Amino acid sequence: MGGKSAGGGGATAGGGGATTGGASGGSTGDNKMGPCDIYEAASTPCVGAYSTIRRIRAAYTGPLFQVRSGSNAMNTGSGGMTHDIAQDADGFALMSAINAVCMNTTCTVSLLYDQSGKGNNLPVAKKGLTNGGQWAGMDDFETVVNSKGQLNVGGRSVWALYMAERQGYRQTKEGEGVPLGKAPQGLYMLADGTHAGTACCWDFGNVSPDPTRYGVMNTLFFGKAFWGRGAGGEDANPWFMADFEAGVWAGGSKAGDPGWGALEGAHPPNPNNPSMKGVKFALGFLKTNQTDWALRMADTSTATTVATAYKGGLPKGMANEGAIVLGVGGDNSNNSWGTFYEGAVLAGFPTDDAELAVLQNIKALGYGK
Repeated sequence: MGGKSAGGGGATAGGGGATTGGASGGSTGDNKMGPCDIYEAASTPCVGAYSTIRRIRAAYTGPLFQVRSGSNAMNTGSGGMTHDIAQDADGFALMSAINAVCMNTTCTVSLLYDQSGKGNNLPVAKKGLTNGGQWAGMDDFETVVNSKGQLNVGGRSVWALYMAERQGYRQTKEGEGVPLGKAPQGLYMLADGTHAGTACCWDFGNVSPDPTRYGVMNTLFFGKAFWGRGAGGEDANPWFMADFEAGVWAGGSKAGDPGWGALEGAHPPNPNNPSMKGVKFALGFLKTNQTDWALRMADTSTATTVATAYKGGLPKGMANEGAIVLGVGGDNSNNSWGTFYEGAVLAGFPTDDAELAVLQNIKALGYGK
């Protein structure tokens, strides 16, 4: 990456892990245990865990993300000066550190640090295939740090990854510990239903390390697709769906099933897949093994349980390729957008109980409060 970390030698902005200038007001939630601790206790550990807002694994002590000052809105990953953004004593991003380096300049997010301990950090995504749309064959832009991403969580002012078209992050190698082949995998993602795209493909999950080569994907999609769809009619998007490549599924295992998402065949809506339109903090889960998959979700502001849109046979053979992506498709389809609060890739097929505990953890934290 261009430039050096503020303070030199990998020091964090605001000083080598310092915790001054953290909370603004009292905390309404306890961040001592995060979703990755819940999943680890259930024997499905995180292997890629990301948030610009908070620590989601208690043992993680490093920076949450990196920003590039002296940047621009079309930065594909060079120039300026990079600064690691540390966490405060309660595990929230140091807003004071962001303000210190981003005042009177354009800042972009140059790296998302992996909190799992596997080192699967996410830099800006590289060019893919032109089949993916007008910009897919070009490198992506880093996301701009701006006021649209600001919110309160647990009584603190923090910043979410508020992404636009042609903004995405991706590994171009197999990630450490990321599921391969038919190995079971889980995903969770917290996103914003008031800022979601209507094109392909705002994804988070497991893809090919090479964006110029098609392969089976295993990603959680959020938005409106051209194929699978959920409840409420065409204008009820966004929905959580599964992007397995060559289609986006809102449910089903065979052509004609509710939510069927392959490129060909009938595409009836899945009435069990609820609309997330207007839902500020929408939580989605996707899990697969050799034969089955499940798609589940919740509106964290109102739900006390997690809804199951589908649980049953896979619509195609699974073949995980081991690289992690956020915000774009497997071929770098980058015509969509969204807001990413937090999420993780998991080794194993998580239990419904673990997913309920993640919902409860997020609700207790106080998103939007």
